[in-house]
Amino acid sequence: MITNQDLKSKVSEAVNPEEILQLVKKLISIPSHTSLKERETVIAGYLLNLFKSEGIDCYLQEVKDGRSNVIARLKGEGDGTSLMFNGHIDTVPPFGMSNPFSPTVKSGKLYGRGSADMESGVGTMAYALITLKRLGIKLNGDLVFAGVIDEESSESAGTHYIVNHGPKTDVAIVGEPTKLHATAAHKGCDYFEITFKGWSNHSSVPQNGTSAVLAAVEFVKKIEEVLDPKYAELDHPLVGSPTINIGAIQGSSIDNFPYLTGESSSFVGTVPGFCRLIMDVRWTPYQKIDDVTNDVKEIAKAIEQEKDVNVEVNHILPHPAMEISSDHVLVQSVQKNIKETIGEKRPLHGEPFWGDSGLLYAHANTPTLLFGPGDIGCAHSDNEYIDVSELTPATIIYALTALDICGVGKVGK
Repeated sequence: MITNQDLKSKVSEAVNPEEILQLVKKLISIPSHTSLKERETVIAGYLLNLFKSEGIDCYLQEVKDGRSNVIARLKGEGDGTSLMFNGHIDTVPPFGMSNPFSPTVKSGKLYGRGSADMESGVGTMAYALITLKRLGIKLNGDLVFAGVIDEESSESAGTHYIVNHGPKTDVAIVGEPTKLHATAAHKGCDYFEITFKGWSNHSSVPQNGTSAVLAAVEFVKKIEEVLDPKYAELDHPLVGSPTINIGAIQGSSIDNFPYLTGESSSFVGTVPGFCRLIMDVRWTPYQKIDDVTNDVKEIAKAIEQEKDVNVEVNHILPHPAMEISSDHVLVQSVQKNIKETIGEKRPLHGEPFWGDSGLLYAHANTPTLLFGPGDIGCAHSDNEYIDVSELTPATIIYALTALDICGVGKVGK
């Protein structure tokens, strides 16, 4: 009778490092960034055909504009826990990256757009399913792969669709780059659009008008004086304190918009009556987004009273925080498999960045963990890479975790 340890050894031995590397290279070579008209269509088709060629049940799940998630499933044969591997198949544009879609290995690092964020996570999760299928391992619970669209647009339509329409699982792992550390918490990332409406008049007598731009400046000052100190005290053991970023300010008088947009060469000397500010708040699992929103609105109300302007706060692009207990069976499994595979115990991490894990956790009530190869520090950069040495361990850890969580029924075809 084959033991559980024998089975894990069998899985580890079946993982082919060169085959994984070639798969990740192939995914990098397929452009799927946000500037393309077809976006993720080609890469979704490639993954679909890959799963079909391995005899794995799979389908395209249309989400919007003809764009589809790719779903694959190893159907459980019992009543075991179901597990989802979730990863976004879109990337950011190449920006200034040289040869972004010609993956190249130098000094043990694989360079290319999406190498870290997150074609390596997608590739290793897919290969974990392939390995289990080739070995003929029958799981008790479903193992689902969800290659989702649209994460890099900040809308995350792919995972939103899964939250609303399925497939849903008992637990999930999102394969964002965590340098092979189990990440039990990440911050929320919510955006706010603040509009300031003042009173325009001739700029020779600015005291007769109310500058919306100056009101926006005072708003930023109050953020720094009031909210920044308040949030500095809200320290979370894994993700630290909440932070606020002023990402964009755009203001003018109506008369000067033609000049700003290049439609007119004339600049009108007018006090700006309108200003628009975009800010994002990275909040911790200790907080509630309603409280964050109220904090922002209180600052806006103070500016209205002090500056005689109208200030509107519009909460846009909500991205909830995520946290899973260190005692959860999923966390314990990944931690154990990290130690057995890599040979060292690694502490639980938290991350300031956001992943689709927040949607699964907050909106689908799915206990979710972040875990994947790669370093978020080089993601979106012109020097994006993945350390090749992380690919095989990631695949093995994903596969072994599936054995633990889903449970094993039969072995052999």
